[in-house]
Amino acid sequence: MKHAVIEQATNGEAGNSANKTASSRRTRPRGALAWVMAVALIAFGTVAPARQAAPVAGTDYAVLAKPVQASPGPGIEVVQVFSYACGACAKFDPAMEAWRRKLPRGVRFQYVPAVFGGAFDAGAKAYYAAAQLGVVDKTHAAIYRAVHVEQTLTGDSPDQISDAYARLGVDRARFANAYANKKTDERVQWARSYAIAAKVDSTPTIIVAGKYKVAPKPGAAPEALLATVDYLIGVERAARAKR
Repeated sequence: MKHAVIEQATNGEAGNSANKTASSRRTRPRGALAWVMAVALIAFGTVAPARQAAPVAGTDYAVLAKPVQASPGPGIEVVQVFSYACGACAKFDPAMEAWRRKLPRGVRFQYVPAVFGGAFDAGAKAYYAAAQLGVVDKTHAAIYRAVHVEQTLTGDSPDQISDAYARLGVDRARFANAYANKKTDERVQWARSYAIAAKVDSTPTIIVAGKYKVAPKPGAAPEALLATVDYLIGVERAARAKR
């Protein structure tokens, strides 16, 4: 599986662009594209991972030169950078949700939406609007289905997105207000800055303990990525135990 790799919206300022390196690997999303067409991808493979040696830095994961943190708190932080516009994320989500429901002790999880321009930004606003209303658990998987399976959400305008959430039982007026308000815009800007700091240029990407970046390998099942995440959690536990 080749995961989606997207060129950032602008060159120059860090606040307006997410990691402009390796531009030859990226393709720019067109602003008016429907969500379902926002990225070209090949889905995760379906073959279960075989027993393998321990993951290797530089091959199975990257070590960030400068640690990042999405939010303060105890325990080991695990962040998934995702997008509703990303078909690979939609494929990955069931495995991610199953893993998230059984979080290891002392581990805290957070979603951060990718802000790469166009439909990605619209999806990020939708996520943070839903978060303001406390409906993410109800709507997260359903929005993936609406975009990639049912194709009932095929555009990225505020009205189309508000209609999609209304079909899921969310009050349309409240959602539209949350989508348009300043708090949502501020969260989207923060998400862009986080991705820049973590050098995220593809989705899905998982950041473990603010130090380790994990992205799917071509042809690998979602469980292979999560096995690497579990391994890195163990590495971080061991390091903290020695302090």
